[in-house]
Amino acid sequence: MKYIIFLCFFFLISISAKSQEFKAGVVAGVVASQVDGDQMAGYFKAGFSGGLFVYRDFNKASRFQGELLYTMKGSRTSPKNTNPDMLQVSASYIDISLIYIYKLFPMLNFRIGLTPNVLLDAREHTPTGLEQNPNEAPAFRRIGVIGLIGASYYFSDKFSITWSYNYSLYSIRSGEAEIYDTWSLKQQNDQRHNYMSFMLGYRF
Repeated sequence: MKYIIFLCFFFLISISAKSQEFKAGVVAGVVASQVDGDQMAGYFKAGFSGGLFVYRDFNKASRFQGELLYTMKGSRTSPKNTNPDMLQVSASYIDISLIYIYKLFPMLNFRIGLTPNVLLDAREHTPTGLEQNPNEAPAFRRIGVIGLIGASYYFSDKFSITWSYNYSLYSIRSGEAEIYDTWSLKQQNDQRHNYMSFMLGYRF
């Protein structure tokens, strides 16, 4: 896994260094997430996201951008929740986004794309920190795909802020839509990441 991540970073850096048509930058920000299909609702899980991007302008209105990000996502109970047995998800991924950008104005861009991702780590735990036995629920998929839409605003030629909405195209759980027990309720394994990201970008 470490070699795959290293090769992806090396690939992005090599593209930007060897071609004057490609340019690069860095992004970092926060993620507000939930998991659709569990017993909770609300973007209460906060996480970090950051990494590198490369891009190429095809014309005055179109741009292709690739991003390699480390992203923390999952779910968290509502602050008003009184059930100590609710299961929260804490997961981290390597996201590789392929994005088409439409430049409506020089300072305002819209984006749409796909994000294949690789699971680095995932666990389920109660608000008190008690971890769920991995054998009691369908395992998390190692590979996933997320669709995204969003918009970017450029403060200057170098700095920007980007909002995006991201949603899993299929379940983050492996196997068929089996049913398993969790705190005496029945739940299917059709669970999907649902999150918003707010990112600051800097172009080299």
